[in-house]
Amino acid sequence: MIRTERGEFNVHLYGDPAHPPFIALHGWPQTGYCWHHTAQHLEGLYLVAPDFRGMGDSNRALEVERYEKHELAKDIFAIADAMNINSFYLAGHDWGGAIVQEMVMVIPDRIRKLIVLNMIIINNAIGMTKASEIMIGQMYRSSWYQFFQSIPKFPEALLAGKEDVWVRFFSRGISNPIPEDALREYTRCYQIPNTITTAANLYRTFKKDRERWATYQGNVIDIPTKIIHGDLDPVIIPEYLEGVDQCFSEVEISHISAGHFVIDEQPQLVGEEIRKFLIGS
Repeated sequence: MIRTERGEFNVHLYGDPAHPPFIALHGWPQTGYCWHHTAQHLEGLYLVAPDFRGMGDSNRALEVERYEKHELAKDIFAIADAMNINSFYLAGHDWGGAIVQEMVMVIPDRIRKLIVLNMIIINNAIGMTKASEIMIGQMYRSSWYQFFQSIPKFPEALLAGKEDVWVRFFSRGISNPIPEDALREYTRCYQIPNTITTAANLYRTFKKDRERWATYQGNVIDIPTKIIHGDLDPVIIPEYLEGVDQCFSEVEISHISAGHFVIDEQPQLVGEEIRKFLIGS
């Protein structure tokens, strides 16, 4: 547990602290444990994988505004400060991918290189428009859970006592099954009181997030960036990546045959791609 002025946060640590620090964020409905199986393929890096606010074993603050992604970005900087980590490599999957992009918008000088896995590129108007055209034609059927969790009090009424069913319904691999130890950990943490609410708050703040992201359009991120995309993902579809070359001064894309939960499904491939990009081997 790391105590900061923004609350207490659980952090999963792997590797030698003398190695370059690599802060890696999870998505929904996961925890920092999603990096557990990839960690063995990240030799030469000091992996710091926090449970972000409202998930894992971190604090369960209930104020909905604290789940706007720029607020969650401040939490991660606070964790780095508490650990005396000034400059670091950074990666994020799903909502973690949005948080890390918010971080580079605020204090880019602290981030050596950036990796985004299966998440919208928040300053990419072209990709959002292209993907929306496809998703509208599908009536956003793959994103129904996002609208469901945005409804006040409704998820809490329906999901209490059914957390295991809820987590396992979504946490299904396409290229490979998600490891059972990871599923048990995600379920355990979702059963912590108030998690249905705090997890739903990630979606209840999405409208404000998108309004803020609209102000980022035209910004070019001047940090070497790698996008790793599980291209069987039915939610973050490939069209979201159109136009990314205009969003970064330096960007490369790696496609992996996997679904949305690319880290859980293909830990070795993801680890190899990360090491090659960050430290060249």
